[in-house]
Amino acid sequence: MSYTISISDSRKFLRVRIEGDTSAASAREWSAELREVSRTQGIRRLLVDVRSSRNVSTVLENYQYAYRSTRDLAWEKTVRSAILASPEDRSHDMIETFMRNACFNVRIFTDESAAIAWLEDDAR
Repeated sequence: MSYTISISDSRKFLRVRIEGDTSAASAREWSAELREVSRTQGIRRLLVDVRSSRNVSTVLENYQYAYRSTRDLAWEKTVRSAILASPEDRSHDMIETFMRNACFNVRIFTDESAAIAWLEDDAR
C-alpha cells in the first residue's frame, strides 16, 4: 500500500490517493499524516480516493478504527470526508457506517464530480 496527499486546486479539500490494499493499521498511518496536513493547512474537508484500494480489515478492525483510532488521532467531528470508491467495490461500506455512527461526516461516492461538489459546497 502506498499513498499520496495533495491539496485541491480550489484549496477547499485535501486529497489522499491510496494504491493497493488498505487496512485499519495502514489507515492509521496515512490518517496521521493527513490529519497533520489538515491542521497545518486549515483544511477540514477530505477526499479519500480508494478506487485502487480494497479495505481488507475485519469488521472489528473497522469498528476499532472508527471509535478508537480517530480518538487517538484527535480527528475532529467537523471534518467532512468523501470516500471515493469504485462502483463494484463494497469493501469500504462498513467503515462508512461505523464512522457515521461515531458522528463523523463521511459519505461514500462512486462519482468523483459528485464527491468534489459535496466537498466544495459551502452551504453544507
